[in-house]
Amino acid sequence: MIPLADDIPSRRLPIITYLIIALNILVFFFELSLGPHLDRFIRIFGAVPWRIIHWQQYPLVLITLFTSMFLHAGWMHLFGNMLYMWIFADNVEDAMGHLRFLFFYLACGLAAGLAQVYVLSLI
Repeated sequence: MIPLADDIPSRRLPIITYLIIALNILVFFFELSLGPHLDRFIRIFGAVPWRIIHWQQYPLVLITLFTSMFLHAGWMHLFGNMLYMWIFADNVEDAMGHLRFLFFYLACGLAAGLAQVYVLSLI
């Protein structure tokens, strides 16, 4: 079942949630505008596990753990992620506060990227 709404009202405007959703959508439209250059863009800003494991050779590659949080592989990937952000993140932001929620979002994205690197390094 796909959720369409929740019934928990927020006490304050979820500004960080709205900004994250907007940033994700803007980055996705930028990706679409790249046409044949999209592959290069993904190689530069996507988290490539081999390069992250060998970060000493590519020290700036660690930033891709953050930039990759805003990349999406297609319309359904973007829609699914943003739907769940829209429905659930406002309540989390309301409970945590704006700044703590932003740090929580970034920390979770960083942890997800590192988990992906770890799992793929086992293969």
